[in-house]
Amino acid sequence: MRIVYLAERLAYLSLIMLVASAVTVRADLAHFRVGLLIFAASALFSLSAITLSALFSRRCKDANDQKRLSRAAVIALPAISFMAFNILSGSNRPLIHNISTDLVSPPSFIAAASLRKPGDNPLRYTQEVADIQRAAYPDLAGITTALPLDRAQQLCIITAQDMGWEIHYQQPGHIEATSRSFWFGFTDDIVIRLQETEGGSKIDLRSVSRVGKGDLGANAERIMRFNAQLAQRLHTMQQP
Repeated sequence: MRIVYLAERLAYLSLIMLVASAVTVRADLAHFRVGLLIFAASALFSLSAITLSALFSRRCKDANDQKRLSRAAVIALPAISFMAFNILSGSNRPLIHNISTDLVSPPSFIAAASLRKPGDNPLRYTQEVADIQRAAYPDLAGITTALPLDRAQQLCIITAQDMGWEIHYQQPGHIEATSRSFWFGFTDDIVIRLQETEGGSKIDLRSVSRVGKGDLGANAERIMRFNAQLAQRLHTMQQP
């Protein structure tokens, strides 16, 4: 049956293109939008294969053809599932890619500019972005601790390393790192600013995506995870 053959080919092609989309971006073989187009095409082929399998599996009288259609649907499942996950996870996220715990005086980057390409997103944090962030993530804030600046900085470095960030620049009161996304390997720049206070230190973070208008909430979630892990470490240190 030609339908069986077509469903199988679409399923295998969706899987190949799903992997190719990541390789294209991670290996910098083409512009990241090319990788995203390949990713979208893999989801389209996946959906087509699953649809054909669903429509014709019961119409096939041959048991072997039914098995082939079912197998094609399973093979095609990863691409459409991954696309659906990304759409759902970012459906209620604002179209911003620059997140800071300090909306008035966001932490500044020192070394990140030299690591970014000419076409990457700018590092500036505008009032428009601050207003959008305030509405989307009203509880996002920095952390205040009784630790002196040097000890707080050591704790921040340990936390960042445990989260898999690559630290590439630091000086007293300032840490810069990068983090790459799971599938496409998109790089986000992160800065941690530590300021002395009367009672200890104030820690603020900023995370900025290099590409893309929106970040599907990745930068805010990254800062939240960092704050949660850092807060847990501080709590552990305070216990007798």
